Amino acid sequence: MAVVCPADSFDADALLAGALARDLDRAFEQLVVAYRVRVVTFVARMLHDDARAEDVAQDVFVRAYRALRTYPAQRIADLRLRSWLFAIAHNLTRNVFRDAPPPAEPLEYADGAPRAELLAPEPGPEQLALRGEAWRSVDAAIAQLTPALRAAFVLRYVDELPYDEIAATLGQPVGTVKASAHRGLLAVRAQLGANDG
Repeated sequence: MAVVCPADSFDADALLAGALARDLDRAFEQLVVAYRVRVVTFVARMLHDDARAEDVAQDVFVRAYRALRTYPAQRIADLRLRSWLFAIAHNLTRNVFRDAPPPAEPLEYADGAPRAELLAPEPGPEQLALRGEAWRSVDAAIAQLTPALRAAFVLRYVDELPYDEIAATLGQPVGTVKASAHRGLLAVRAQLGANDG
């Protein structure tokens, strides 16, 4: 049985959790397909290192699979998969920061293409031309945030998660998450305003 799960839909998330509870091995590939791009994008924004982001994202799914194998079916069926996966991703990015700070990297690939292409797979040439400079500025502003503010900002304003899911993901109270996301937003706006002036 194939379960189609756009990662934006809570109902589809619940359907996928149910499918995982019934047949983990068969449904796990669908979980990876549904969430891979969002997990890689989140990790890449946190680490500013696309190659390492791919490795960490792969580790997210390896750890998720290992954990799911140990869970009873009802616990799997009750999971809020999006929050759970982002929590794993956040913890692994914190481990990377703890073990070695991420190296500073340019906001472009060697061929000059903006790194923001990861956010919108296969954009057209016109879209790249219009978005390129704006995304480079936003990426640079996000890179200036502390890891704590960056996590709250990216989860809220890039991944558009609700505050309660961000709080669950980061293991922080909702009020702290709201304050961190807002402070991150103000800092990004200030940085973008400084670039315009």
